[in-house]
Amino acid sequence: MTAKSATAVAATTGSTRGQSQWALIWRAFCKRRMAVCAAVVILVLITTSVFAPILANAAPLYYFGYNRFEYQEAGRTLRATITQLIESRTSDQSKIDAQRLLKTLPIQIGIMADAIAPDKAAPLRTIGQDLLSAAVIPDQAKSIEELKRLQRDLRANFDAKDLTLVSKSHFPVFQSLNGLEVFFLCANILFLLLPVWKRLLRVLFSADHEDRRKWGLVVILIVIPTLAGGLRWWMVPSRVDRTDYKNGVFAADSTADRAPVVYESVTWPLIVYSLDEYDLSGKSAAPAWYPAAWCPTGKDAASMKPTSTWSGPHWLGTDEAGRDVLCRIIWGGRVSLSVGLVAVAIYVAIGIVVGAIAGYFRGVPDLVISRLIEVMICFPTFFLILTIVAFFGPSIMNIMVIIGLTGWTGIARLVRGEFLRLVDQEFVLAGRALGYSPIRIIFRHVLPNAMAPVLVSATFGIAGAILTESALSFLGLGISKPTPSWGGLLADGREALLHAPWLIHFPGLAIFITITAYNLMGEALRDASDPRLRGSR
Repeated sequence: MTAKSATAVAATTGSTRGQSQWALIWRAFCKRRMAVCAAVVILVLITTSVFAPILANAAPLYYFGYNRFEYQEAGRTLRATITQLIESRTSDQSKIDAQRLLKTLPIQIGIMADAIAPDKAAPLRTIGQDLLSAAVIPDQAKSIEELKRLQRDLRANFDAKDLTLVSKSHFPVFQSLNGLEVFFLCANILFLLLPVWKRLLRVLFSADHEDRRKWGLVVILIVIPTLAGGLRWWMVPSRVDRTDYKNGVFAADSTADRAPVVYESVTWPLIVYSLDEYDLSGKSAAPAWYPAAWCPTGKDAASMKPTSTWSGPHWLGTDEAGRDVLCRIIWGGRVSLSVGLVAVAIYVAIGIVVGAIAGYFRGVPDLVISRLIEVMICFPTFFLILTIVAFFGPSIMNIMVIIGLTGWTGIARLVRGEFLRLVDQEFVLAGRALGYSPIRIIFRHVLPNAMAPVLVSATFGIAGAILTESALSFLGLGISKPTPSWGGLLADGREALLHAPWLIHFPGLAIFITITAYNLMGEALRDASDPRLRGSR
C-alpha cells in the first residue's frame, strides 16, 4: 500500500469513526447518484398517489358561491327520512332502523342551515329539534301527526325555489376525504418536511437527549397523522357528493337561477376529470403530442370539443369510454403502490418473527421452522396466488394478504442467518448475563443489527409485489373493476392495441419506471450495507 492510499484510508476511517451502522449505510447510499434519483422518483410516485384526490378530480379545490343541488338533495333526503320515521311508528318497525334515521336528521338539517341566511337558519334548526322530539313521543298518533306537520312546514317554508342561498367558501375535495386519506395526506406532508422537524428537534433537545429527539419524530410522523385521521373519521360523517360542479356557472350568468352550483370564484385541480367520468363522443383520442404515425384513428385529444366550460386537456389521451388516461394512471398508482408496500410489510413482519425465533433459540425451533420454509419454497408462488385468488375472489385486500402470506420465506432465511451470526457476539452474551429476557435481546439488541439485509430484500420485494399485482390484474384476477390499477389498465389497453396503443404504453411505462427505481434503490442499499463494497464508489 502506498503512502497516499494509506493516508486516504486513514482519513476515511477517521471520518466514519463513532458513527452508527445505519449512518454509514445512509452515507454510502447518498454517494450513489442513480440510487438517490431512484429514491426521489419513488417519493414522487407515492406523493402523487396520496394526493390523487387533489390532483385529479371533477370537483373544485375551492369555490366561493352556493350549491343549490346540495341544498335540494338535503331537503329531499330530509323529507324522505321523515316519511320513513312515520312508517316506523306504524307497522314496519321491524324493517326500518329508527335510530339510523334519527342520526340522519341533524346531518341534513345542518347542510340546509349552512346554505341559507342566519335569520332563516334559526327556525330551520328549531324544526330539526322538534323533529327529534316528535319522533320519540310515546303517543303514536300524536307523534305521527306532529311529524307530518313539520314535514309540511319544511316543504312550504324551506324550498330551494323560494329561498336565496348565501355564498360561502367551500372546499368540496377536502370535504370528501375520509379518515384514511387524511392520515396518509398528513403523514406524507410531514415526511416531506422531515429535515425541518429534525432541525427543530435539535434546537429543542441537546445531544444528551437523543431519545427525546427520536420520540419527537415518532410523534410527528405517526401520532399526529393518526390523530388527524381518527378525528376526521369520528367527527365528520362520510358522504357521497353527487353535485355536477362542471355545470355550475358564475353569478353573472343568465342561467344562474337553474344551475346546480353558482360561483363567484373557483379553483380547479390540475386534472379536471374524475376517475369514472366518461365521454363517448371523445373516446380513444390520442394525446395532442402523440406521433401521428402511432395514431391509426387520426384523432387526438386536442381536437375534441370540451364537454363543459371547465374541461381541461387530456394530456395522455382518453380510453375507449372517453375517460382521461392520466387521471386513471394516477388513481391506479394508489392501488399498485399500496399493494406493494402493504404486502411487503406483512411478509417482512412474519419473516422477522419466524427467522428471529429460528436463529436465536436454534435447536428444535430452528429445525421445525427450516423444514417449514423448505416446504413453502417448493410451491410456485405465483401459481399458489392464482389458486387462492380463484377460491376467495379478486380484491385488493385478498391480493395484499396472499402476497404477504406467501413471500415471507426469503426474509425469514435472511433474519435467521443474521441471528446465527450475531447470537454469540459479546453484546448478546452480556445481555444474557444481565438477565435480559429473550424478547428484549431479540428486538432491542440483535434485530437492529440484522435489519440491513432485510431492508434490501424488502426493497426488491416491493418491486416484485407490484409486478405480481400487475400480472394478476392483467390476467383478470386482480383488482375488480371499476377500481383501476396499472395491471388492469394494461388489460383494458390490450384489446385496443391496434387502434389506441397509448393505452398500453403509458401504464406499462409507469410499471417500468416504478420497478426500475425500486431495483436501483435495492442494489444501492445492498452495496451500502456491505462494508467491502461501501467505499467502491
